Amino acid sequence: MVQQWALDASSGKFFLVAAVGLALGIGCLVFAWSCLVRKRVMQDMPTAKLRSAHQGYIELQGRAELMDGTPIYAPLSREICVWYRYKIEHKETQGMGNSRNSKWRTTSSGTSDDLFYLVDDTGKCAVDPDGAKVTTSHKRVWYGRTAAPPAYTETSMFSSVTGLSQLGRNYRYTEERIVPGDPLYALGNFTTHGGAGVNFDFKQEVGELLREWKKDTATMLSRFDANQDGDIDMQEWEQARRSAEAEIAAAREQQAVAPPVDVLAKSGNRRNPFILATRTEHD
Repeated sequence: MVQQWALDASSGKFFLVAAVGLALGIGCLVFAWSCLVRKRVMQDMPTAKLRSAHQGYIELQGRAELMDGTPIYAPLSREICVWYRYKIEHKETQGMGNSRNSKWRTTSSGTSDDLFYLVDDTGKCAVDPDGAKVTTSHKRVWYGRTAAPPAYTETSMFSSVTGLSQLGRNYRYTEERIVPGDPLYALGNFTTHGGAGVNFDFKQEVGELLREWKKDTATMLSRFDANQDGDIDMQEWEQARRSAEAEIAAAREQQAVAPPVDVLAKSGNRRNPFILATRTEHD
């Protein structure tokens, strides 16, 4: 049957279908290869403890917890979480009679970028979820008649399979969450900010501060133009440099007193995936 269709089809239609099939095949190969690479990275990476974690790309396991301050609420359910992703879709129908065709069009979507904690039995670190591949066990899909979602209600298996849950409802709401206390597997770039043990380039930071000051000529003149001639001479520039050094030294002294903060985030290396999952490494 396929051979007969190929013989009967015009060359244009045949090559179009062949091109689509080839593109799908290549896409599947790329996806399979990326999954294989991710699997090998996860298998080869030993799980670290936060107390002894090294700087750089690491694997962690613990639980998700909120930071102090204002809690994070999922936009659709309004329930407390540490991370969310949501999507609102509208069902659009085109055509008449047997030629009617319906599809879901996304009208609103969003992903949380708020920091939260990963906690293990040795400590905690902040997680910046921006750019992460997130897999969560908390996913809800429900339907309504308006863009504003109604309260989520559990639907029966029968209603879901038969489509009764969608009857007369042309809006679909999808929400995924990580909630406080969820087990959390993470693979990402670990860095420590602040604290006395952090190295910095004093000369470079002084230079960057002076370049920033030079952008605001009026302020520069008001601060360092001692002879009021409208120009910064060598002696006045030396005074500006000493002021910049004093400011950087004071800032670094204050930073050294503050406790260090550990952060897990996306790596700059494309070969190092940033993964967050409320499942085990095996899953």
